[in-house]
Amino acid sequence: MQRTSGEQCLRVALIANLVLVVIKLGAGLAGHSQAFIADGVNSILDVVAGAVSWIGYRVASKPPDAAHQYGHQNAETIGAFLIGLAIFATGGVIVRDAIMTIWHGHVVKPAVWTVALGAGVIAVKTVLYFYTRRVARVTGSLVVNATATDHISDVVATSGVLVGVWGAQLGWPFLDPVAAFWVAGVILLNALRILRTNTSVLLGGAPPEPTIAEIRSTLAAAPGVLGLHRTKVRTAGARLLVDTEILVDGTMTVEEAHKIANTAGDRLLAANPAVVDVVVHVEPHTPRRAAEGADPLTPRARPQSDLFELGGPR
Repeated sequence: MQRTSGEQCLRVALIANLVLVVIKLGAGLAGHSQAFIADGVNSILDVVAGAVSWIGYRVASKPPDAAHQYGHQNAETIGAFLIGLAIFATGGVIVRDAIMTIWHGHVVKPAVWTVALGAGVIAVKTVLYFYTRRVARVTGSLVVNATATDHISDVVATSGVLVGVWGAQLGWPFLDPVAAFWVAGVILLNALRILRTNTSVLLGGAPPEPTIAEIRSTLAAAPGVLGLHRTKVRTAGARLLVDTEILVDGTMTVEEAHKIANTAGDRLLAANPAVVDVVVHVEPHTPRRAAEGADPLTPRARPQSDLFELGGPR
């Protein structure tokens, strides 16, 4: 159900941006507005990025297979990353066009009706932002969240367009290309934010520390778990993969330790829907391991040290 709502949200965004391309470029060319043309170019790249995002979202929903044993979640991250690249490229194009307009002195007063059109575009994009943000929170999708960020950047950008066009109507036509610079600044900042977030995911970065602390707490609370060692969490799209070592009584049987490991993993999967895979290793509880804690950068203990420690504390 969540995947369906996310896909539907991306389709709505794609169709809306297609319509806005026609409206913005038409208004820019017919109304002689440099800022509206810049905003129209922004929407063109939104359409390209939206199409890639929609495809990536569909690929990410495919189940694991022999070639992708952890699933296809990063297809969604790639889609979000491409949105960031497209938005960044848009900002560069807008800056170039605004500089050329001012440099050559081709500043033309926009038509008065472009003011009303700008207000209408802002209203549409505001509605799309709140709708997309709600879907992003429900699905946890990175690409839907990136689309929401794109919508709000469009709201801010078109607000700058509106100010520039209105100022030009009042007798300051140079404000129209200046507003194009405002559009570019907003676009570039949002592009960098999207790129930074999704680059971390593509590199297998860890989630925020509160999320890791919650995962550790759930694992440590399972019956029979005496401590955690080398607990690692990495992102895969909007999902999480967990690898941990639980410390148990070293005198129990393998079967008993295996049951504890299964219980700990099942509890984590039930408590955190974002976690899609948990690997639980069993290690005998020793004073040294207990002191090291769950730090994922802790070097793996040597087997001969384990045998020695089982006989008594070092």
